[in-house]
Amino acid sequence: MREALEVVRRLRDAGVPVGTGRVITLAHAAQALPPDDLYWAARATLVSRREDIPALDRAFRDAFGVEGTPTPPPQPVADRPSVLAPSELSLSAGDPPGDDADNLASRTEALRRKDFAACSDDELALLGRLMQRLRLRPPERRTRRRSAAPSGDPDLRRTLRRAMRTGGEPLDRAWRRRRVRRRRLLLVLDVSGSMSTYSRALAMFAHAALRAGPDWEAFAFGTRLTRVTRALADADPDAAFRAASAEVTDWDGGTRIGESLRTLLDEHGSGRAVRGTVCVILSDGLDVGDPALLRAQMERLARLAHRVVWLNPLKGAAHYEPLARGMAAALPSIDVFRPGHNLQSLEEVADVIARL
Repeated sequence: MREALEVVRRLRDAGVPVGTGRVITLAHAAQALPPDDLYWAARATLVSRREDIPALDRAFRDAFGVEGTPTPPPQPVADRPSVLAPSELSLSAGDPPGDDADNLASRTEALRRKDFAACSDDELALLGRLMQRLRLRPPERRTRRRSAAPSGDPDLRRTLRRAMRTGGEPLDRAWRRRRVRRRRLLLVLDVSGSMSTYSRALAMFAHAALRAGPDWEAFAFGTRLTRVTRALADADPDAAFRAASAEVTDWDGGTRIGESLRTLLDEHGSGRAVRGTVCVILSDGLDVGDPALLRAQMERLARLAHRVVWLNPLKGAAHYEPLARGMAAALPSIDVFRPGHNLQSLEEVADVIARL
């Protein structure tokens, strides 16, 4: 990614007009492409005039140390999917770059806004790779431990130790303050039958989120709770999804949110998995269990967690109202209630969590 930005800088220094939109499109491609393919993506996105191609060649050679023009990738077959896969982000040597760049940007934007339930398997696979760019950053908290700092509270022990060098006079005073670290994230994923059209995409979202925090946790539930943190640890999002779906025995089964939350809180409520975390529940709230039980467990969860965020894919519909008895029972204990039906909504949630 750093080399791609260096290409942009060198192009601008050479007088080639490169707008921010073109840079963003190239940044999306740079996450998944090797340098050879990235050259053709840069040619498709950064330049719109043939006379600018030599400047791109020089910028690419200086940034990556690649001599000559990389070999064009093979042309895609006629029955291409509706959304460009990363290997298709390229132009042949004789194709004009401008139209394909605009086409790529529009298709990527359309995929970001497309409901997960309407996505094909190929589109979901591409979304899994795009989600790897998401970085959830929960809010910070002050710990009990303290460390040296240029200002803050007086550090008497270190001040007295330093005073021994100056005849007992505390000329060089020391300070300390409480350390700051990010809160942990807890993901609770509904994989019941009513969530079947969203489970794969949201599991890949959980996979991307867990890669940002080594001590974060993920659980899945249908009629019972299953820990899927280790299953989602695979670097490949598709492999992680397969491992998680094999781990959960009641995948695409019934929905008992209250009982699953009770298991979570009984077994993990006193430890680091729940206490003080930002808890993100991904569910449509269509519970077949006792709503009073769900209400009580949500109240317990709200007392233990720092914040409770609920992502409901159904909320992406224009006229959605949380009238289902499970969702209505949980709503009073939720701090943030947002949709989770497409990539754009998940990107917005990442921003919301950072500002909690």
